[in-house]
Amino acid sequence: MPYHQLVQLSSVPIWAAIANVLGDVLWIVAYILIIRRSFTDRTYGMPMLCVALNFTWEFIYAVQFPFRASIVVELLRWAWLVTDVVIVYQLFRYGRDNQMVPLIKQYFYPICVAMFVSAYLGQLAVHYSFFNDGFKPDRLGYTNGYIINLVMSMLFISMYFSRPNLQGLSVGAAWAKMLGTGILSAASFISMTDWQHNWQVYCFRVYLYATVFIFDVIYIRLLYRRRAVAADHSEEPGMLAAA
Repeated sequence: MPYHQLVQLSSVPIWAAIANVLGDVLWIVAYILIIRRSFTDRTYGMPMLCVALNFTWEFIYAVQFPFRASIVVELLRWAWLVTDVVIVYQLFRYGRDNQMVPLIKQYFYPICVAMFVSAYLGQLAVHYSFFNDGFKPDRLGYTNGYIINLVMSMLFISMYFSRPNLQGLSVGAAWAKMLGTGILSAASFISMTDWQHNWQVYCFRVYLYATVFIFDVIYIRLLYRRRAVAADHSEEPGMLAAA
């Protein structure tokens, strides 16, 4: 879930512009690695709810409310939308066969459609109603995007425990997500200079930055732990034979 807080890349320090573009490119890398692992394992590699939230966010802010002020931002958002289309395809192509709950498996497609419709309408409501920056609408979807990011970080951990063999879960994608978000968060935090007038908004954003990072680190740690356990088990027969 990429996003920009900075309105004009050309009007900010060069380090901030580079950080924003680098963070967003890392998110594209994460998407590509998720897609690659999902096709290999014939499953979907992003939590169902996050696929719906992510895709509808990309659609809203690439198609309905495009960011005309920067061609770089606009092109990146279209790139995210295109890669999200592939992730959505993987969910509908492999999702039903990978469900463990019989009722969800039986009604998988209606559930998915309802989930996408609800995510789309809910994010439109958020865009028009709730999250403001200094009483101005958050037209870039920045705060909404970070909330989705936090939900994604939490649900990746849940997904980890539901997939003992790590089907569809990419360590590289986890790193790209954490680094991309971390770079964007750090650049945004450094740019927070007017705490006196915006402390409520800043406090909420700092909370989002910190919690997303913590859950991403936990997720990566869990992935490496599972891989280490799997490696230990794979070595046992050879060790016994050598003995």
